[in-house]
Amino acid sequence: GITARLALVLSTAAMALASGSAVPGEEEEEPPPEDEERVSSQALLILVTLLIAALLTSYYLQRWRIRVVHETVLSIFAGMVVGLVLRFSTGSYIKRMVTFDHTVFFNMLLPPIILNCGYNLQKTAVARNMTAVLLFAFVGTVISAVVIGVLVQVYSLTGIESIGFTLLDSLILGTILSATDPVTILAVFEQLRVDPKLFSIIFGETVFNDAVAIVLFATLSTLRASGQDFGLHALPAMAWSFMVVFGASLAVGVALGVVMALLCKHLRLYEYPSIEASLALLLPYQAYLFSNAVELSGIVSLLFCAATVRQYAYKSLSVRSQRATRYLFHLLSGLAENFVFIYLGISLFTSTESEFRPVFVVYVMVATCISRYAAIFPLSRGLNAVFKYRHPNAPSSAQPVTHEEQTMLFWAGLRGAVAVALASEVSGPRGALLRTTVLCVVVLSVGIFGGTTPQVVHLLGIRTGVAQPDSSDEDESSDDGTGVIDLRTGATQLPVSRDDTPTRLASPWSEPGLSWVSRIKS
Repeated sequence: GITARLALVLSTAAMALASGSAVPGEEEEEPPPEDEERVSSQALLILVTLLIAALLTSYYLQRWRIRVVHETVLSIFAGMVVGLVLRFSTGSYIKRMVTFDHTVFFNMLLPPIILNCGYNLQKTAVARNMTAVLLFAFVGTVISAVVIGVLVQVYSLTGIESIGFTLLDSLILGTILSATDPVTILAVFEQLRVDPKLFSIIFGETVFNDAVAIVLFATLSTLRASGQDFGLHALPAMAWSFMVVFGASLAVGVALGVVMALLCKHLRLYEYPSIEASLALLLPYQAYLFSNAVELSGIVSLLFCAATVRQYAYKSLSVRSQRATRYLFHLLSGLAENFVFIYLGISLFTSTESEFRPVFVVYVMVATCISRYAAIFPLSRGLNAVFKYRHPNAPSSAQPVTHEEQTMLFWAGLRGAVAVALASEVSGPRGALLRTTVLCVVVLSVGIFGGTTPQVVHLLGIRTGVAQPDSSDEDESSDDGTGVIDLRTGATQLPVSRDDTPTRLASPWSEPGLSWVSRIKS
């Protein structure tokens, strides 16, 4: 089965990683300038070929309704096979080009994924479960980071494999591995059409979790760069830094989202749909880049900017731009997601700086599972206890998070590319060990948890085949002439009207007699 093949490739990875730099051709010099373009084309050809193969695999899995394995697991598996071949057959230059680069991930691959999440945020469903979402995303992420950090520090103190982590190093590793990956789980949920309540909780928790984990990582990294060690005296400053960064990033995102709404209201952009759609894409991206440039959280700014654009500027767009943005953001996100998993699979073998400690990898994997349990079940029981106190006669099925949903939340806590990208920013004597460990844990978690999600959904008896609300809580079929658009296939039913004028101004200032404060509250 796929699990056995994955285990075989992982065992081969262990031997290859343990061999370190003793690989033929590892010391090969870079090609001369006249050959650099050719080698770059070869590297890109490998990645594009794998991406096409992943898309065709996804097509047949959906066409034949195969639920045993998800395409993301197969993408990682294919990347690992190709990475293994490249490791022992090519020079170092081409391997470096196909190896995971955190700058490429953060600047090119992550923004489309977050943009699509924010633009298609299920506002009503997430708002209905906002208490659970924020509890898991903020408190749960902190608990997960602390539990992993403490367990790693205990392992370091035992002297096994002599990893030599300080408490701050352990907490940084915990913060990195507290970032969950929403791609695989949400893709499976969309295919199975699971209960919208569970979907909204996991969607909101994973999106906000990444933002919280990145801000926590930046805070601890600043402390590490200053040469200080972690202590209780540093907690107030860390908490203040976290709140300032998160709040300022949110303000940047909302501000640029409002700018887009004002541009749509006061300019006749609907007469130029290509310019209009381009601005809807570039303004959120500008928010992301600006926040990163001034050391804020780009992911927070991008998420809230995209949500603000969808809320207040979307209905001011022309019909063509509405269709283009929905479909384009979905398309870019899908391509980026598939590319990321291929990227990770190849990098497991092609990484030139690796330090593999098998016992430590297994220990960290177990610690990650323990931390996920500590972040989900105790908080869920507390949330349910408060609900039971306020509603003593309510049935158990009405609880904020049922036992089946708690188990699914635990299973949905697999780690992904955000963790690998954060680990790539860690330097120092233990940096190679940390990066290799995180990469192995990510591949294991995606293979084990992501590959078995459909079976777990079936075993838990979670409702599937449920009609999902639209991503923005609006019907895709409307009476404004937009027709029906299937974001997966792109098929469109003929609309009643194809006029490119805006359907209704939806900025906070568009309705007379209603203040902008009341508009936002509503």
